[in-house]
Amino acid sequence: MNTLNRLFLALTPLLFLCSCQQKPYPIFFLSEAGSTEGTTAKFILMYKGRPYTRMPIVTHKDIQSYHSFMSMQDGSYGVVFTLKKEMINRLYSATINREGMLILPVVNGLAFQPLRIDRPITDGKLVIWNGLNGYDLKEIARDITPENEEMEKKRFMKKNPRPLPKLDPTRKNEKKDYTGRTIGEIFASGA
Repeated sequence: MNTLNRLFLALTPLLFLCSCQQKPYPIFFLSEAGSTEGTTAKFILMYKGRPYTRMPIVTHKDIQSYHSFMSMQDGSYGVVFTLKKEMINRLYSATINREGMLILPVVNGLAFQPLRIDRPITDGKLVIWNGLNGYDLKEIARDITPENEEMEKKRFMKKNPRPLPKLDPTRKNEKKDYTGRTIGEIFASGA
């Protein structure tokens, strides 16, 4: 019995480590706020002088699949995300009367080129036009099914060539996500 207890105690940390799940690579799309009058700062996020709602219209959990493409603009990658069927109507509803407004794509806390709404989105597809690298594609593929897995694997990178921005050390008491960034804090991707 004593040997069995020792074996169990020796294997417990290993079992604990194996049961840990990896955190998803955060992807979300924020819609531009129509007016900031009458709303509190808790619900609004300012990015490059424009107000966006903190509640995303789409997150990585809502995405069915993706495919990447090489951006002609700067040689980085762009991605087309296809939403799950139940999310297509939600995206349509979120964009129906928002012509001229912006949708801000955010991947792992980095904001990318905003999308201008010129008509309601009926096909359930959202695009990030450029700025992603092979590491981003590899991390996205952990949670979202690539449409062409063989092609995507050729683009993967093991390490992130983009350093994460330094955080302000004076903001110690604010809630932080698992990467250590302040919740709601978004950085420019450089795009």
